[in-house]
Amino acid sequence: MEEPKLDVERHIKYWQRCLKTLLPSQYTSTDSNRMMLGFFILSALDLLGTGADTFPENDRRNIRDWILKCQHPNGGFCGSPNHRFPDAYYVDVGHGRQQMDPANLPATFFAILSLSFVGTLEQVRRDDCLKWLKTLQRDDGSFGELVTQDGTIEGGRDMRYCYIAAGVRWMLKGDTPPIGEEKEGDIDLEKLVDHVRSGQTYDGGISESFQHEPHAGYTCCAISTLSIIHRLPISSSSSGAEAPGLTNIPETIRWLVSRQVGYTEEGEDDEPETKTPARPVLQGVYENEPLVPGLSLQDVDFVGFNGRCNKSVDTCYAYWVTASLDVILFIRIIQNECTDQKQMLGQDRAQLLNIKAARRFLLEQTQHRIGGFGKAPRNPPDIYHSYLGLAALAIMKEPGLKPFDSALCVGAQQKEMIGLLREAALSR
Repeated sequence: MEEPKLDVERHIKYWQRCLKTLLPSQYTSTDSNRMMLGFFILSALDLLGTGADTFPENDRRNIRDWILKCQHPNGGFCGSPNHRFPDAYYVDVGHGRQQMDPANLPATFFAILSLSFVGTLEQVRRDDCLKWLKTLQRDDGSFGELVTQDGTIEGGRDMRYCYIAAGVRWMLKGDTPPIGEEKEGDIDLEKLVDHVRSGQTYDGGISESFQHEPHAGYTCCAISTLSIIHRLPISSSSSGAEAPGLTNIPETIRWLVSRQVGYTEEGEDDEPETKTPARPVLQGVYENEPLVPGLSLQDVDFVGFNGRCNKSVDTCYAYWVTASLDVILFIRIIQNECTDQKQMLGQDRAQLLNIKAARRFLLEQTQHRIGGFGKAPRNPPDIYHSYLGLAALAIMKEPGLKPFDSALCVGAQQKEMIGLLREAALSR
């Protein structure tokens, strides 16, 4: 079988259309998430080698000005200029600042990331943003999405907000542990780690709490959170003064590997009412014995990933699973001081995942003829799945894509740039 290829030029055209033209009407309801969509577009073009550094300066300035219009006077960003009131409406009423339409955590994360593509971080209200970030943390260590006018923290307690909070802190503050008076203005890292640890379930996955069903997206966010704040251990036996963020790394790896599902291609002329669905084939580890007892090692052409047990395959989970394993393996190799990190990473991935079949699934089943990726086979492309499909392929070292940093969900070179921009802003 001839191996498929990523159609780089077609994907570039898809993302340039997303950047320069009106999006389909289905995106109308996502106005509050425009900052997220903007980040996906900028980062995708960067991975494809046609990022904002190739834009005309006027375009870069317009994008930068649009992002800064979403910044709140008291810290943080909103997801669209349509949600930003004039400064005069954000008044101090004596019980904290009144937020007419408060800044929210996800928009702030994507805004800072996006600014790193088109300018500097010097215009970010860093101190106000970090103070605001601290107000989003609850007593149990979890983070909410926003703070209401009466001071209530709204939003779920799941790992997405923990990850975003850790990312915002790293981009604005760096990863130096707080000492002395610095702790007063910082988030509580120990409570954050405790909350993440409390979400690990009996089978190794991670959810909002140990009583909930584990989810690949939450698992990835939890692992990335711990990686960003340097609290991801290489094993459950890791020792140190600080408690590890996860208690059972081998079970987490086992659960992630179990998210692989064999996919059988549907025929164009099959009649839905007469076709008997093929039973999914779970894929195990490519060693003499499977890592997960009972998982089949038989060859299949396509392997997708699901987010939970007995669910359908989905393009985005190719990212959530491979990124989780990528972060775990990278941390393990760094801490073991392996001399040939790239070779070791490749060997470990080959043992854990059927990379060839997973790649075929993305490129032959969900890669769309106009560029981008759909959620599932025969689905039209959308910005979210198109970006995470590219990200998953970047983790798999796909030719034509830049190296990728799985923890921050951006190109590795861009992560380095963010660090430089942060240092430049701090030195002012």
